[in-house]
Amino acid sequence: MKISRARLLPSSWQKPQSSILFSESNFKVKYIKSEKDKVMSYQLRHRIFCNELKWVPRREDSQEVDSYDKDATSIGVYNEAGNLVSMVRIIVSDNTFMLEKEFPFLLEDGYNLRKERDTVELSRLCVAPEARNATFADNFGLHVISMLLYKGVYHWCLANTVRYIYMVVEQRVYRLLCAKGFPCKLVGAPVVMPDGVEAVAAILDWREFEMVNIVRRPKLLEWFSRYQSSRPTKLRQQRGSDSLHQAFS
Repeated sequence: MKISRARLLPSSWQKPQSSILFSESNFKVKYIKSEKDKVMSYQLRHRIFCNELKWVPRREDSQEVDSYDKDATSIGVYNEAGNLVSMVRIIVSDNTFMLEKEFPFLLEDGYNLRKERDTVELSRLCVAPEARNATFADNFGLHVISMLLYKGVYHWCLANTVRYIYMVVEQRVYRLLCAKGFPCKLVGAPVVMPDGVEAVAAILDWREFEMVNIVRRPKLLEWFSRYQSSRPTKLRQQRGSDSLHQAFS
């Protein structure tokens, strides 16, 4: 594995002026900054990654925390009651990616891992089980909760001039992301993990996302580009949803 770093861009990241990125229907997409919000995020991660998936050992305090949290930015989706229902962690290129330390075996031999200023890694993406079949409708269509999270990441990336995002996902999730309008590219062959899950490492180019969807899914792109939809409606529950709620590493 080779690491490509840029030296021309400053290693400074825009600090949020407000904790809230945007509001949508009855949800708020916001930075996880306060101690209360951090505890909620660690508890949600413990539910998913320790209890449900068993990727990480359980902890007595029921909070899943690791060394990557110290310098990471986390974004969450909160419902009307103020409960955290979905979250993702963003690791910037100044810091070590999980692909470098935890998952280098998912990269093809000789792959040039981007560590430029325009590249980040997503991890710990998850949706609470009770919110996975929830959808909400607006004048741009019907959306699942995880789409609010992706929209939040998109706006964070725009504010910080980030173009590329790495992720480690199930191969099934990778295919679903591509089918839903996120043109991810594999950076290595699928690997069967100890729990039997077939995992892949992928990279998404936001500029390609825009170019593809301005033609194929203009409503999706317009919705992504707006901070708030103009006609919020009630939350719905859908059965058997092929939603993008599955966890990221």
